[in-house]
Amino acid sequence: MSMINFSNNISNKKNQSNDAISLKAWVDSFHNDSELREIFINLDRAMKYVHEHGYCIKTFDPREIEILNNSLNQIKFNTLLEIPDDNFSKSEFVREDIYNSSFIQIGIYTNCLEYLKPDFLRDNFDSFATFLPEDDVSYYKGIVERGASVYFSDYVLEKKKRDLASLENEIGGEASGYDKQLVKSNGQSILDDSHINDAINSNIYKQISNNADAAFINLLVYPTILLVISVLLALFFLIVSFL
Repeated sequence: MSMINFSNNISNKKNQSNDAISLKAWVDSFHNDSELREIFINLDRAMKYVHEHGYCIKTFDPREIEILNNSLNQIKFNTLLEIPDDNFSKSEFVREDIYNSSFIQIGIYTNCLEYLKPDFLRDNFDSFATFLPEDDVSYYKGIVERGASVYFSDYVLEKKKRDLASLENEIGGEASGYDKQLVKSNGQSILDDSHINDAINSNIYKQISNNADAAFINLLVYPTILLVISVLLALFFLIVSFL
């Protein structure tokens, strides 16, 4: 597997300005659960973007994850690994990353990441659950105890939709048309702001974005060139046969 390392670029930026801070340094300063949750949603979205472009995360060490430009939306993993090109490997790497991401989130919420072990967390999850946001306990439980492979940001979006549906059921006819107000002219729900993170991540992870674009172009262009050459050769031999 090939590896992409962003740390050198980040180090250079740090020398020029204070526009990046490690997740560990950010967590070590005071932040409430709401801010932590926002960071974790955006971390998950960055991870999902990386997966969609054929890479996984080499390490979830909070010292190797950075927040850029004092923005909770800008999350950068320093080192990425290319995922082998087969469906089984991809699903396993994605599952492992989702677990590791959830693991550090639980460790940060409970302030015991340095000492936490996977087996101990699994066997004693209920003891840790009291320190987690109530709305998210079922998500973390599914990841830790059942090995679920669901992105945290997808879970949060689905929960928003279900909460809205429940609200509409409670107030009945008075909610008529309310759900339509939550849909933009392009058909996208305003509950889903992932497109904002996609635009941010495409800039942060330009290298893998460009690699994916190049791979797509190669996939499209090379067969076309071969087809044209084959047609030209066929025409050439046809013409020669009549001479």
